[in-house]
Amino acid sequence: MTRRTFVKKAQLITGVLLSGAAFSGLASAQSYRFFPEHRRPVEATLRDLEEVSSRSTYDRHQRERYDNAIRHLQEFGDRLHEGGYFDKGKLDQAIGDVQSVLDHNRMSNRAHDILYRDVSDLRDLRRRFNDRNRYYR
Repeated sequence: MTRRTFVKKAQLITGVLLSGAAFSGLASAQSYRFFPEHRRPVEATLRDLEEVSSRSTYDRHQRERYDNAIRHLQEFGDRLHEGGYFDKGKLDQAIGDVQSVLDHNRMSNRAHDILYRDVSDLRDLRRRFNDRNRYYR
């Protein structure tokens, strides 16, 4: 191998490595980093949904709304805490489900206020994620 060929190959390898490092830096800037405060609104909402649903009388449609909200919020929490993935689509789905419970299910004023606070906290979590990470998918 001539010196010239060696230099060209070394430049090519260096370029590939540098571009890979730049891409890796870009990818990590867009990835989710777990913050313990993200767990609080998810766990509080799950706890409150389960508590309110256990004390409410409801028909099949109302039960489905609670079940959907709980399931989607649990899926978001699992992806967030186990895989480190902030699934905005799943969080949006869970927020919509909790909002549907608020809009359509019968409950006491106190229960309504608690779930309203919870859905507001989930919306704040989503907004803070967008602001902090500037990550839009």
